Amino acid sequence: MSGALVVALGVPTILLLLLSGLWADRRFAKFDELPAHYDFKGRPTRFASRRLMVWLTPFVFVSGLAITLLPMWLVPPEMQNGNPVTGAVLVCVVLLAGQGVILWLHDRWAKAQNG
Repeated sequence: MSGALVVALGVPTILLLLLSGLWADRRFAKFDELPAHYDFKGRPTRFASRRLMVWLTPFVFVSGLAITLLPMWLVPPEMQNGNPVTGAVLVCVVLLAGQGVILWLHDRWAKAQNG
């Protein structure tokens, strides 16, 4: 049963990450480059092409999620230490929050370019 819950958590997270890339690609379409790195104060320090920046993070996060959730799904529960659903929830929430922070920083930068 826990394997099905891990998949039930992973699939929507993957879809949300990919949809966030699609949203970002449309939202920042007028920019050729986006910030690739921010300092501790949230100021951009390096730039890269827009396509790379809007798709790199979702694909890295999706790959990391798949690598993390695959053993939780395939290994029998009696061989796992603890409940795999707890780990799956934690990983999904952290990756979605990370993508949210990145999009928030990009959006804040884009609004500053307009004004």
